[in-house]
Amino acid sequence: MPDGLQGRTVLIARDTGRAGGLKLRLTSLGADVLVAPVTATEPGDEAALDAAVANLGGFDWVVVASVNAVNALVDASKRQAVSLADASLKWAAVGPATASTLAKLEIIASQPPEDHSAVGIVAALAPLATPDALPRILLPQGDLAAPTLADGLRAAGFDVTTVTAYRTRPAVIDPEIAQAWASGTIDAAVVAAPSAARQIAAQMDSQEPVVIVAIGNSTAAAARECGFQHVVVADDSTDESLTETVLKALPDNLKP
Repeated sequence: MPDGLQGRTVLIARDTGRAGGLKLRLTSLGADVLVAPVTATEPGDEAALDAAVANLGGFDWVVVASVNAVNALVDASKRQAVSLADASLKWAAVGPATASTLAKLEIIASQPPEDHSAVGIVAALAPLATPDALPRILLPQGDLAAPTLADGLRAAGFDVTTVTAYRTRPAVIDPEIAQAWASGTIDAAVVAAPSAARQIAAQMDSQEPVVIVAIGNSTAAAARECGFQHVVVADDSTDESLTETVLKALPDNLKP
């Protein structure tokens, strides 16, 4: 594995509050790190989410696929004066970052998937559904969420209630970062969601030769659909895994 990232510039396309750990790791390896959120999160269907949270006892499981979904649930629980840490309620998280956010709320996610994806969480939960049991699942998602998770859980035998917990909107990229991209200064971009990949493609003048380091196969697929030719998928969504993926994607012998 390469020793460092000296002379490389990496863009982290996410909110500054979520990029701190990865930025620190990449900077320690010599990279020049730029942070630019390309999407913004807004409230979703608060009335529906509040109703679901007020009736948490009516569900067996809550399945969360993103930190944004957890944050939306926390806001709803405050509005409804309800504790999310109900001992009778089970939780499942698609990825380690989401599970870690739940842990900070003293909620332990069960049935961790081997594959941190919608398909992976369906596979992990599927054995729990039997002809004699129809577990009830609350699935809070973003408005741009693919139907893969909800459809997969229903097909596996679960009674799924979906709620639009948040909405994703474009965020204008800093002009200086856009200029760095256009000038070819940026070597790689870490992209966390399909919507982020699409926004980068929409707002940047050129798509080459930047390497897209995607979190998840769905993000990678969206990046390729947008025309990016150099796309790699991180093994995990942790800062450590993303750092290793950036290192592998930008080997020393490809430095200018």
